[in-house]
Amino acid sequence: MPEDAGQVSPTPPMPVELQALNSAFATLTLDARGRVLRANNHFVRAWGYEPGELEGRDFLDISPGDGLAASPSDIWDSVLRGEQRVVERMRLHKDGARRWVQAFYTALADADGVVRQVVEISSDISSRVLKAADDRGQIQAINVSQAVVEFALDGTVLDANARFLEAMGYELAEVVGRHHRMFVDAAHAASAEYAAFWVALAGGNHHAAEYRRLGKDGREVWLQATYNPIFDPTGRVRKVVKYATDITQEKLRQADFQSQIEAINKSQGVITFATDGTILDANPNFLATLGYGLDEVVGRHHRMLMEPGVAGTESYAQFWQTLRAGMFVSGRHKRIGKDGRELWLQASYNPVYDLNGQLTRIIKFASDVTSDVALAQAFEDAQRQAQHDAATSLPNRTRLSAFMAAALTHPQARLVVLYLDLDRFKPINDTYGHPVGDKVLGEIADRLRRSLKSDQLAARIGGDEFVIAAPNLADEEIDAYCQHLLEAIAEPIRNDVGLLEVGVSIGVAVSPADGTTPDELLRSADTALYRSKHNGRGTYCFFANEMNDRVTASRRMIEEMRRGIAAGEFYLDFQPRFDARTQSIRSAEALVRWAHPQRGRIGPDDFIPLAEKSGLILPLGDWVLQTACEAAVQWPEIGVSVNVSPVQFRDGRLVQRVREVLAGAGLAPERLEIEITEGVLMDDAEGAGIVLRELKAMGVKLAIDDFGTGYASLSSLRSFPFDVIKIDRQFIADIELRDGSRDVVKAILALGKALGLSVTAEGVETDGQLQTLIEDHCAEVQGFLLGRPMPAPRLVEMVEDDVESAR
Repeated sequence: MPEDAGQVSPTPPMPVELQALNSAFATLTLDARGRVLRANNHFVRAWGYEPGELEGRDFLDISPGDGLAASPSDIWDSVLRGEQRVVERMRLHKDGARRWVQAFYTALADADGVVRQVVEISSDISSRVLKAADDRGQIQAINVSQAVVEFALDGTVLDANARFLEAMGYELAEVVGRHHRMFVDAAHAASAEYAAFWVALAGGNHHAAEYRRLGKDGREVWLQATYNPIFDPTGRVRKVVKYATDITQEKLRQADFQSQIEAINKSQGVITFATDGTILDANPNFLATLGYGLDEVVGRHHRMLMEPGVAGTESYAQFWQTLRAGMFVSGRHKRIGKDGRELWLQASYNPVYDLNGQLTRIIKFASDVTSDVALAQAFEDAQRQAQHDAATSLPNRTRLSAFMAAALTHPQARLVVLYLDLDRFKPINDTYGHPVGDKVLGEIADRLRRSLKSDQLAARIGGDEFVIAAPNLADEEIDAYCQHLLEAIAEPIRNDVGLLEVGVSIGVAVSPADGTTPDELLRSADTALYRSKHNGRGTYCFFANEMNDRVTASRRMIEEMRRGIAAGEFYLDFQPRFDARTQSIRSAEALVRWAHPQRGRIGPDDFIPLAEKSGLILPLGDWVLQTACEAAVQWPEIGVSVNVSPVQFRDGRLVQRVREVLAGAGLAPERLEIEITEGVLMDDAEGAGIVLRELKAMGVKLAIDDFGTGYASLSSLRSFPFDVIKIDRQFIADIELRDGSRDVVKAILALGKALGLSVTAEGVETDGQLQTLIEDHCAEVQGFLLGRPMPAPRLVEMVEDDVESAR
């Protein structure tokens, strides 16, 4: 590195942005000769050194020239010329371990323009480098084990490895620059199918199959190959890479299979079909099983062997489509013999190809298992009768107990048991008799079956009593499930005697709190059922009182919220956001409130979670968006910010709803800001990106709320089209008390500046917090110090006062 010369000037100051990054990232300060002047705490901790241990050492001691970067001297010379450089290079830990970093270099010049110091800000990228090396290793392994050839999009050969050349009998110079058609016969090369093959590859479509190709000496070469479009960073196809395995010998061995087929022909029923299902041939074993002569089946369609009506179904058509697509089908099938009797065949349908890869016919191998099926059905019927209720076909108490025991093998296993007793069933039974009563029970059983998830079980345990056992059903799901059962069973039942109506009462027990064995849980659920019937029937109760109280309170709040939305009990306050220096209002955030007629004012923390759980957040969120935009139209030219719940974001109607509300209110899109939390990005990053980009294209501003507390990172800020970062209030609350909080705030401000994003500090409540934020160049603040949430008219007065003061 060059020697520093001339008169020493004062140490140049570090810019504010670098100071903020220095507080949050590993940083080295070097002199013009590459010697270490300072290493910050992040750096020495990350690389195993003690404070001050690196000072005076040559930079190349810890970052030798080998690695990912260009020549160290070339990099250094360009930095001393005033260029900012970002490079990837190797770094040595104090214990000698090698790792890789991405380093940003910027020079600091004195008043005379002479570079006196160089600042390096670095981050560890070892995992990414190692993954890239692993990817290269995998590609090399494929290149060693398979034939590989590269083509331009028009089919011109660009390169080929030794395995490919060996398989085809060519030298590299004989294939490079020539077209792929040199490996196929002339008729195929001139076909529309071949032209479409290359058009599809150029369009990014992958192809994989067995292909017949021609070697240099004209011999046939069979390749099991994949043609893989390779995309550039912009998503355009730039070339096609083919990976192939020579399977010529395997194809030749297929001839040996014919002898095996002959052996099968002697022991099983064999029938051959054309690809349209026409019978071409059948062996004596098959004909004897079905009772036909050969002349009675050849030339007729496979449907002659099916039950009446089956051949016209969609499933039968799909059966043949599957075979014509070259897929193997096997299973146990019911067929009809010549005399009309039902036969069960254990059969396989096997597509057969010629050496050109064309499907020519389908061969079926079958064995008569009719007697085995009859025996199995008899056994299953006996088992079913022992464990199922005859009237409803639901599992009985024996089967329920076995299911519950299996679900309770662990002492802390969670099993929810719902004990159901029908209301108003006895009068139906007494009035219309047992046949009508049995039909009612059968209909109720069907409704219970339709309500079950795959891991749940419903059983009839006697009379008009049923039990549902639901493993791992969460607390918040029980309420909705019970409500669904109450509504489903209350639906009128159509019968010959007219419409019949029954209801249900439900008792709920949950393991392990209410019992750890099937008997204990059933007793607890039965006790809860008694309470439910005592409370008036047509409802449900928990065995545990605290669960009853909690569910009852939540249910009451949800119903009151539903009524309150319809009755107009909700209203908006607006909290202004201020320019940190001038303290003029820039925009306002809409905050929903509930004026409950009995409980008074209810804050969003008490009702928003329930609104999201119940789905009421959708109508409530629509109302907030529309009301906020209609209010903002009446203001002077300031914006309005609206928080959007993750539930609204996932609903699929958000973009259209925003478009409709803006048009209806007459509000310019750039005056609306949509705020989302970091969790939305983690739920479905791809879907979130689509919605955010659609909103951005509309002209709406986008803000990420509570930044720093969740999952958002530099990569997410760069991947999504945000305009604003809102720093979470917990960092602002500690900004005067804890250096760590201020460092985080500085780093977020620096990131915002680097990415061209506006940054808003939330929760500013003291003069000291405000002054600190101004010193750290935060442009916008929000909090009780300058403005609490207020009605829209008060906000308009404040904005008008700002305008008047500015004059």
